[in-house]
Amino acid sequence: MKILQPFYKLVGHVDCLAATLAATLLGSIVGGEGSEARLGIAILSNLLLFSFAVIYQKIETAPEAAYKPGETQQNPIASGEISSKFARTLSAIVVLLLLALAALLGTLNLVLGLLGVLLAVTLSHHDLKLGNSTLMRIGKQQPLFSVIFGLSGYLASAETLKSDALLLTIFLLAIGFLFAAWTAEKTTRSISKPLLIILIIFASGAAYLLFIVYEVIAPQVLLLIALFSTAFSLVKYRYNPQHQSLPQILFDSLAISTALSLIMTHLIQLFTK
Repeated sequence: MKILQPFYKLVGHVDCLAATLAATLLGSIVGGEGSEARLGIAILSNLLLFSFAVIYQKIETAPEAAYKPGETQQNPIASGEISSKFARTLSAIVVLLLLALAALLGTLNLVLGLLGVLLAVTLSHHDLKLGNSTLMRIGKQQPLFSVIFGLSGYLASAETLKSDALLLTIFLLAIGFLFAAWTAEKTTRSISKPLLIILIIFASGAAYLLFIVYEVIAPQVLLLIALFSTAFSLVKYRYNPQHQSLPQILFDSLAISTALSLIMTHLIQLFTK
């Protein structure tokens, strides 16, 4: 159990669990009724994937962070609390575990897992650093990871890709990029108004088809998400010790509310079968 403490220090993004859960559960609902065991495996695999992305990012940024006192507190490798060798070994173990879990779900899930690992390396590698971009940085609303999480949950239920998987992909990409731009600092926002309008159109269109036309989520569940989001936003805005911006508060509240509402939906369906 000693390995859990350094693992927690390296990951340190417990608040990102809700976003990962929300995307995975949304994908499973779009995919249709499936095995709860397969969904559980998909969730665990996705959580490990995001953990690897965060750990690898800290490995790559540790040399620079070591010379920036403000960043050493967030990077235990830079502060010397955890060795780079241990972090690399742990990241390799995490990759093996997530790929093994993905393989249990099928070939397509394994491919998604491999793509996720490749994406994590590409975004954080010191020669590329694509994750430094405002819209691509690793965080709660990273759009490409959201798509992988959503499709993983989808395949856990549907087992094969269908046309509604494309709608899910468009929705998660558009929402992810919108929130990534909206939650960024004003000085670093790099999204033009035409692109913003296009993202809003795609997000709205995909949401309309998924939630209104196909009704992948029951109206009462959508209402529950809206009520929870409003309540959490008010509470977080009133008690905001981390001094988060309003966009970040709204995103966190929406992610938590979606995950909580969809978990409740799954549990109700499970116990009423």
